[in-house]
Formats: sequence, C-alpha cells, structure tokens
Amino acid sequence: MQVLEGIRIVDLSTAYSAPIGTLQLADFGADVIKIENTGAGDGSRTWSPFVNHEGMAFMYANRNKKSITLNLKSEEGKKALLELVKTADVVVENFRPGVMSRLGIDYDVMKAVKPDIIMASLSGYGQTGPYAKRGAYSNYVEAQSGLMYITGWPDGLPTGSGVAFADSVAGMFLVQGIMYALFHRERTGQGQYVDISMMDCLIALLQHAFTQYSTLGQEPERIGNRDLSDYPYDTFLAKDGYCQLGNTVAADWRPFAEAIGRPDLGADPEYDTAEKRWKHVDELHDIIQEWASRHTRGEIEEIFSEHKQLFASIQKISEVMEDPQALHRNMVIDMEYNGTKYKDKGIAIKMSETPGTIRMMPPTQGQHTDEILAELGYDSEQIAQLREKGVIR
Repeated sequence: MQVLEGIRIVDLSTAYSAPIGTLQLADFGADVIKIENTGAGDGSRTWSPFVNHEGMAFMYANRNKKSITLNLKSEEGKKALLELVKTADVVVENFRPGVMSRLGIDYDVMKAVKPDIIMASLSGYGQTGPYAKRGAYSNYVEAQSGLMYITGWPDGLPTGSGVAFADSVAGMFLVQGIMYALFHRERTGQGQYVDISMMDCLIALLQHAFTQYSTLGQEPERIGNRDLSDYPYDTFLAKDGYCQLGNTVAADWRPFAEAIGRPDLGADPEYDTAEKRWKHVDELHDIIQEWASRHTRGEIEEIFSEHKQLFASIQKISEVMEDPQALHRNMVIDMEYNGTKYKDKGIAIKMSETPGTIRMMPPTQGQHTDEILAELGYDSEQIAQLREKGVIR
C-alpha cells in the first residue's frame, strides 16, 4: 500500500507550478483527477517543443494522473465538479486570485458540499497583498524575490535559473502545505485553506541574505559560483569541460594546494585564512585555472580523490542521463505518452516501506472523463448529453 493511497485530489491546476506538486502526490499513491478545460486543455499541452503535436511540458508534470474535461463556465460543468469534490480530500488550483470566486467555485462553495475539504491555491504572489492580482512566471518571481539579483557574475546581468525554478519550488512547498493540512485533519477532522505564494517560497530560500543585510548592512551581491565563506570554491575549465572545485572548510586549503601541485601556496602565510585568500581571489583563480586547463575532468577527479578533495563535473543534461549515480538511483526512467517513448526523471524521495511508483503514463486530454462521470452516477445518456452541450469533450 502506498502512503497516499485512498487520498483523492481534484486538480484544477495548469502549466508547471501546482502540477509539479500534484505529480509528487500522485507518485506516492494519491488519486489525482486533473480537470482540463474543453478547449486546448492544460496550457502546457500547447508549449513547444512538441512531440507528435503535444507539448513536452505536459508530459513532464502529469504522469500518474487521470484527466477529465469540464467547462467550468457552465452550470452543468460546475455541478459535475462539485459532485467530484464530495468524493475528494483536497482541491488544488493555480488560477489568478479571484478567478475561482468569479466561477462560483471558491473555498466557501467547496466547503459547503464537503465540510472537511482541504483547498490549496498556488499563485505568483499569494491571495492577499498589493501584488495579489498580478500574473507571474518563474523569472518574474525570481526577480521580485531577490534571488535573481544575487545570481550570476559580478560584471554580468542578474540571472535566472536554467529551469522554471520558482514553479518547481512552489510545487514542493504546495506538497508540504497539503501534507500538513491532511495531518491536521486527521487529528481534528477539520479541513482548511492553504495559500501558497511563489514569491514567499523563493524568499524562504534566501538563507542568510536577510540576516547579512540587517546585521552587517551588507547588500548581498552576485559572486558567480564562488562562496564568501572560503576560497577556492569556484568553477574552472578543464581540457574537456567545466568542473566545480574547492571547499568551504579552512582545513582543506593545504591538501587542495597539494592536489594542484602547489604545496607552497598551502604553506604561505599570505593565504592561510579564508579572508586572506579572498583578498587574492583573482590571483588564486588564475593559478588554479592554469592547472585545470592541463587536465581532463577525469584526471582532476582522480587527483582530487587521492587528496580527499571534493570534485564535481559540470554535466550537460545528456551526461546526467548517463551518470552512474543517477542511473543507480533510478532517476532516469523509461516513459511513453500517446505512442512516444522517452526518458524522464524518476522519483527523488526514496522510502523503505511506502515507495513512490509510476502506475500510469500522462493522460491524453479527457481520457478518463466517461469513467469518472460514471463513477459519480452519470449514465451513458447523460454523459452523451453533456458532450453534445460542450460541457465535456
């Protein structure tokens, strides 16, 4: 039995953020029923790049889910949704604040038909506050949260991450909020409303930045792939690609210097503290870079292993997909969607007694509409009438 088996989630969300959260819940056994509109469906179905006219973004975030189409602007569509809510534990949505109220299906309406329902809303800036009605994509929130300002190189532009980072992080916080609410309901019998803001989530990741500014008056700035706590901790170009070298532990400076063939640097009092090394950061970078340029990444890894120093190759995605550690941990898996076979990411959380599983491939739009409506008591004639009226597709 999976840990979330028996938990039903009505998923009204689209695109990346909340679907990433419901994906994780589905992986651990939750019965996730995805509600798609009767037009193009989930917006991510229309995003390039495409495979057989289907957006790969949708394929990524929607395994282990069922799909039903409903026109929520119609009374019949709203009625069917509320019938489904009666059977559910959690409702998830990521519309802009106010949309659910305008549709007539907000938390109060849900609670009226299922008093212990948990409803979770994920938005760019939360349900309250001066930014609440703003739309948001990942880079907008990375910018507003301060994360983008401190990411990148000192002489370059503030830089966003290489993925929709805010969406992924907010999806993870969404899972936490839902699990806390489920635990509270188990104790008290009470449902509740969960309000997740992408901006809040990224601010929560800023580690010591607020403390640094409020206690020392220092504005955190971009420092590339370095770390203020010590040097060397930086990116270098080897013969065959980039790698990350160094550490943030002062005791490792001497063995690091020995690893690059410069024990004299490790013994030199000019560099014997992190503060002193940071004063000579560019000089030390050039020395280490010259050494790295004479070796392959494999050679550096072997040398650093001998000296018990940390090493990581900066890998392309194609390299990650062949990485022995990623393969050993089942983080590269075989998938299929609508006849297309592909590789995707595995389940990151490993549990000894209730592991996650991949039970279903991503659904085609509305694939389970008839099945779910029949479960709710609609007969074949009623389903045909709803389809004729455009309530379902």
